[in-house]
Amino acid sequence: MKVQAYVLIRMYPNKIKEVIEHISKMEGVIQAHAVTGPFDGIAFVEANDIKELGRMILSEIQNMSGVRDTTTCLVVDMG
Repeated sequence: MKVQAYVLIRMYPNKIKEVIEHISKMEGVIQAHAVTGPFDGIAFVEANDIKELGRMILSEIQNMSGVRDTTTCLVVDMG
């Protein structure tokens, strides 16, 4: 079963468009958008397992130039 999460992203203001465009093209990213509020962007991501999800977030998104920090919200099945 795939693991899904919303990744809330804080970015430097002059990098938001560039970061969102790059994240949108990443494997496993379903959607990515710039947003208003306490975060600058949000990405809906999917991975085969929690290890792959962690690698995507820690190695790729958090290390991207322009990203300040992230908060990950795992999708849970309530059924």
